This record gives sequence, structure tokens and C-alpha cells, in this order.
Amino acid sequence: MTQRWAMVKARGKGILLAGILPLLGVFLFSSLYILQFISLFLLLIILGSKIYSECLIRSIRINRRETELRGFRHEWIGVELVAENRGGLPAFMLALTDSPGRLAVFRNNKALCTLRSRSRLVITWQGYCSDRGIFEIGPALIRCSDPLGLFPFTAAAEATTRLFVYPSPGMIGIKTPGGIPLGTLITVNPLYEDLTRCRSLREYHAGDEPRRINWKASARMASRGTGQAEMMVNEYESTISFPLVIFLNLDPYEYPLKYRELYWERVIEAAAALCLMASRERQELGIIFYTPQGRERVSLIAPASYTLIPILERLAALERPRTAEAEAGAPGSGPGEGGPEPGNPFRGSARVMLDQGKYLPYGTRLIYTGSDFSDEIYISLNSLKRYHLSLEYLIIDEKSLPWQVPGNSRRYQMKEGGYEII
Repeated sequence: MTQRWAMVKARGKGILLAGILPLLGVFLFSSLYILQFISLFLLLIILGSKIYSECLIRSIRINRRETELRGFRHEWIGVELVAENRGGLPAFMLALTDSPGRLAVFRNNKALCTLRSRSRLVITWQGYCSDRGIFEIGPALIRCSDPLGLFPFTAAAEATTRLFVYPSPGMIGIKTPGGIPLGTLITVNPLYEDLTRCRSLREYHAGDEPRRINWKASARMASRGTGQAEMMVNEYESTISFPLVIFLNLDPYEYPLKYRELYWERVIEAAAALCLMASRERQELGIIFYTPQGRERVSLIAPASYTLIPILERLAALERPRTAEAEAGAPGSGPGEGGPEPGNPFRGSARVMLDQGKYLPYGTRLIYTGSDFSDEIYISLNSLKRYHLSLEYLIIDEKSLPWQVPGNSRRYQMKEGGYEII
């Protein structure tokens, strides 16, 4: 993408004003030819240098290969810039610098080169994604001047590159409950044929159901004059669709105060690992965000086959819990702030999970990701099984927990030493 100059700072105005007027006076009013020649020569040099510098400002362009970049945390990303000279004058000693924004670690973001007339040069530098978030890279700055260095200038490109740093990728391998596959998968069992996906036609065999007969195709076969009527039967793709929906608990008051920020990041990384697992299985994926600190307490991305990138972008954009409020508050500080209401032992996340689970598609595999619940809450959440959902829990905790919760739902655990599924 071609960048326009957002800012141009040209220096040398003092030389231009202080040099032209005296030299012009000497040339007009001096009676010595040698002084007139020298003053005219110097005057042409100053004016030529100024014109040279102005031509370079109008002919040099900085192009960015990508307006958006995406990467995972703890990875290096490459940024490419193209310096192009569209004019007929060469640019000597062109210094190009690209601002890394909030990236703390980077390398080779500066280049010193000479651009000949109507030439281009590709410059690549790398940045390290040490933190999750959305960053702005740029603007790119160039420093150049005329060959004599009388009129240097600095120009800044207008556009920037937006960088999405996703959570650190992890590997999670969780077993399917009760043999239910994860997502939309191909199966050889004819009981799971999808009548909306016709695969092929074949000849009729004894025992085939009449509803499978393709009467139009059979009529076309009979019209060919083969002498006998051939019945054609539809064959369908055999698939099973069980969407995966992640319930991401981002209420900071439901995590211990001592490890709040650590658990906050780990639960986001766990959700990203589940999303990557769903992508490998080519499944329909959705997520429910519960963030009582934001403007929107509950937000939902409905399960579909194209939601991986939107979900990862939302995970990258999540802000860390506000430290001042976290130190002032405590778990269960009040209603609507993650704690239970007076006389109600349920947390805010459990109430939202009960409300949202009623509207999920049939056969959805709902995986809760967050802090541990009490046995009473687990028993209450089992009521969602009446809506033909399967419940699983991915708990962020350091202490060892049983693999099963009350109600025979599976409980997995992620510890600090890595992704340890128990």
C-alpha cells in the first residue's frame, strides 16, 4: 500500500535566505566580472540544490506490503517496506527507519541505502511479539538531502501497519465425551447421512428406501432408449455436526488475588488452544465472553466454520484486569462484580452460563474455561443437559482436582508447568 507523507520537515531555509540575497546583490551591483561569475555560480548551486531536494520529496515513496499482520505471542514477525524512487534523480544516502510502536524487542528496522532513478529496494525487519494485544507499527521515517547536503529533509509516511498478537499457541488434546465427535466430521456410518449434501448417484438395489430414488435422473436414463428403465438412487455425505462452544470466564474477581493476572493470561491461552484444536478438526466453533468489567458483560460469537480469526482477534484485544480495582476488591465483593448476590450462592459466570446455554444449538459441546466451581454449582449446571448439551470443564488451578464433577461431566486441568490434561 502506497503511503503519503503525513509530515515533511525541510531544513536549510537559513541557507536559502542568507545565501540568495547577498549573492544576488553582488551579481547585480558588482562591477567585477570575477565576482559576478562566482556569485552566479554559487547562486545556481543553492537554487539547484533546493530544486533537487524538492524533487526527491515528490518522487520517493514508501510502500507497505501488508496493512495488517497477525502472529502469536513469543513469535517473531516480519515487516516489509518497499522504498521506491519514481523520479529521474538519484537519492544518495537515504536513511529509512520504521517505528516499532510498542514492540519492545526488534532488529534491523533501520536501513541506509542509495536509490537510483526509477528503482526500488525491499527492506525487511523483524519484531518480537512478547505481549498479547493489538499494536500499531509505524510510521516510517526517511531522511535524505541533495548531494551537497544543503537542504536535508525528514518525511513521515501516513499509514501504519496493524499488528494482532494472538495468545501463545498451546496444544490441548481432550477426549470426546461418550464417543461424540468434535465438530463436523466425516463418518462411514449411514445413520448419520446428511440429506442436504448429495454426494453421487448409483443404481437401485433391493432393499433401498423409496425416498432415496431420484425420479428425475431415472427418467433421463429411461429416455436414452436403453430398452429398460433404470432406477437411480441418491447417495449422501455421512457427517455428524456437534458444534463446540467455549464459555470463557473473564471475571477477575473469581480468581485468587495473588495469581489474578497469571490466571487471566492462562485462561485466555487455554481458550486459544481450544480454538486451534477446533480448527484442526474443521469444526464449527463459537465462544461466549463473560467480562463484567467491560461495557458489554456478555458477548457471543455464534458457532460457524469461519469464526477462528474473529475469535483470536477478540482474544488479542482483551484488556488486562484493572490493577487498582483488583487490589481494592476481593472475590465476591458484590452483586454484578463477579460475586454472588445476597442469599444466592451462584457466581455471576454460573448464572450467565445457565442463561446462555439454553439457546445453543442441539448437540453443542459446551466447554467452560475458567476457575473452579463448587459442587453445588456443578449440580445446578447439569440442568443444561436437558437441552441436549454435553458439558466439560477446563479449570485453571494449581491444586489437583478429580477428573469428574458431580453429574459425571469431565473436568480437565491446566497447570503452570504447561498444558497438562488430567
